[in-house]
Amino acid sequence: MIVKNEEKNIERALSWGKSFMWEQIVVDTGSTDRTVEIARRLGAKVYHFEWIDDFAAAKNYAVSQAQGDWIVFLDADEYFLEEDAKRLVPLLEKLEGTKYNALVTRWVQVEGSEELSSGGPQGNTQWVSAVRADGSTGTLFSSTQTRIFRNQPGLRYRGRVHEKLYVEHGKLWESDAGGELSILHTGYSEAEMKEKDKAGRNIALIKKELEANPKDHVMLSCLGDSYSQQGNKEEAARWYEQAVSCMPKRPDENDALCSGIFRNLMAIYVMRQDVSAVQKVYETAVKRFPKEPDYDYILGGKCISLGLYKEGAEHLQRALTLLDLYGSENKAIMLTHNLMRVWELLAVCHFESGDLEQCVNCAVAVLRVDPWRMGTLQELLLAFKTDEERARAAGTPGKAASPAQVQAFLGSLYDLRQPEAAEFVKKAAEGASYAGLVRLL
Repeated sequence: MIVKNEEKNIERALSWGKSFMWEQIVVDTGSTDRTVEIARRLGAKVYHFEWIDDFAAAKNYAVSQAQGDWIVFLDADEYFLEEDAKRLVPLLEKLEGTKYNALVTRWVQVEGSEELSSGGPQGNTQWVSAVRADGSTGTLFSSTQTRIFRNQPGLRYRGRVHEKLYVEHGKLWESDAGGELSILHTGYSEAEMKEKDKAGRNIALIKKELEANPKDHVMLSCLGDSYSQQGNKEEAARWYEQAVSCMPKRPDENDALCSGIFRNLMAIYVMRQDVSAVQKVYETAVKRFPKEPDYDYILGGKCISLGLYKEGAEHLQRALTLLDLYGSENKAIMLTHNLMRVWELLAVCHFESGDLEQCVNCAVAVLRVDPWRMGTLQELLLAFKTDEERARAAGTPGKAASPAQVQAFLGSLYDLRQPEAAEFVKKAAEGASYAGLVRLL
């Protein structure tokens, strides 16, 4: 690995593979903290490389020091869980005598507070499985990466920033191990970005790359990302727009970078309150990437903010359908991070559209996962109260649940014998002006 000022991460980075890695190489590019000291204490071979604003050059220097048959090249803020790491050597042994010179793994962005298990963070996995009727599971945003490769001449990195592996006078033959190995990454949390100023560093390097190739849509998109990370959304939009004009007209459907450009543009246009621009990008995006749920998630949210509840529900439901059909691999980064919010919004949409039964279904789906969401509980109680009022007005009060029946139903979500739960539900009932239930509580 190449490192600079990674004293917070280096011990974990050098610990996950110690049981089977016969050498660990750390190339330091100018640390001023205890990174080098810790790496040496843990037994790594430490080298120094003068930083020349070129990630590929630094990585290729590190590769040149390796003596093993295979190289695992992770960053200091990336690691494998123990159960995944145990699968690595058997997977590599299976590739002996084959044409494959690289191994593709899943790459999962971790936000920092999730409980982890093999393959990814379980916080969102539990939420997805709880929301989906079929019990299927998901993760936080994930993509694929090629970080494991043979130590062979000509297999090196290329690119000053966002560098990629290539084979000089040959081909990169990749074996897919995404279902068995997951790299967990923590480096793009907000705190990490601020601490290391990764965005500012990347802007300078990307602009150097663009001097040589000004129509490189990958670099244009990366420049937009960096400005967005700094909070400069207007400048980010300008570079994303250029990236769209330069990207292939028929990109691969799994091209997460190209699909992400449209997602990022839509989000910025939403922030600008530019509804026509949002709609225009949406129409282009869904033609090029028809399996991406995030476009409908973004447009659905915008519709709801405009009071277009029916249209909003249709887009949100379409987003969930796409997620169920095609999963979240290389897609659905916004939707998978906001699933609970989607179901809350659906409850609101159905209530405002008059479909009280669907409102109840959506609200209950949320509360079975997190019963302490006051707004969702109030929405649920509003639906029950409104149904009761409608039935009474129609002269058919027996068709709606009575406050006593609602109280009994809430007993399946809360232990109302506990003061904390009883007080929480009572406060929600008061907020919903549900007097009949308040009297019972």
